[in-house]
Amino acid sequence: MKTRVLVKEGEYRLSKAFCMDPKIDAEELYCFLTGLDKVTLFLKAEEEVPPETEEKYMELIKKRAERIPLQHITGTQEFMGHTFKVSPDVLIPRQDTEILVTEAAKTIQDTPKEKLSFMEKLKGNKEWDVLDLCCGSGAVGISLAKICPNIKVVASDVSGEAVKLAEENARSLRAKVKFLQGDMLEPHKGSKFDMIVTNPPYIKTNMISILQEEVKDHEPLKALDGGRDGLEFYRIIVEQAADFLKPEGFLLMEIGHDQGEDLRKMLRDSEKYTAAEVIRDLPGKDRVVKCQLK
Repeated sequence: MKTRVLVKEGEYRLSKAFCMDPKIDAEELYCFLTGLDKVTLFLKAEEEVPPETEEKYMELIKKRAERIPLQHITGTQEFMGHTFKVSPDVLIPRQDTEILVTEAAKTIQDTPKEKLSFMEKLKGNKEWDVLDLCCGSGAVGISLAKICPNIKVVASDVSGEAVKLAEENARSLRAKVKFLQGDMLEPHKGSKFDMIVTNPPYIKTNMISILQEEVKDHEPLKALDGGRDGLEFYRIIVEQAADFLKPEGFLLMEIGHDQGEDLRKMLRDSEKYTAAEVIRDLPGKDRVVKCQLK
């Protein structure tokens, strides 16, 4: 069978299984199996596929048709221009979360010169202590460490398996990040940070059952379930983060598309933070809340 015909058959089977992007996934799986890139795949479209390759490819298609996430089959996900290892123990990094990283990096890089200490002025920039809370695969903290040379990143997660995978990602991407295991801010007692960034669980419990099968059946529930109203972990963060921030330290939280006003009110009612700024994604939906310690 020709490459073009085989990949088309893969696309057809994924389409019948109601996979969201059957064409993209069919191509990605063939590239993963053969080591080809998309350009070479196009150039080899009319070449005959060896029977053993055809058999292995259809096995991968069968897995994907069972709604196993593509990233769990390939073991990787691209995020902020880097390849991260993923597994069923961590939430697969989403493009939406790149907004959190981008806003955090922009905040770090835009430090006013007048706020620098004498030693920081000599070095040319402020040195930031940053906490990546609920780090999962480590994608947020590691990406920040790769973007900003003037930061020290600590990352933590309640899941020991997530921490192990995040450490592996940091090693493979040569990012200097310290990882700790523990529940929420508990591992950081006595520490103070210039910035806390976090992508906590924020899906309402009763909404989990209507998520895509790839998500609800294969990604860790504890990384998704934000409680009855989706705000359970934000209450903890808003209440406790002030004790872990330096004066005028920043708090940036990824949120659900309809949670902006809830977080504004929560932060305002706490009276610990400045008025919250809600950053929206490209479709115009709430995505990140940013504020500072008063």
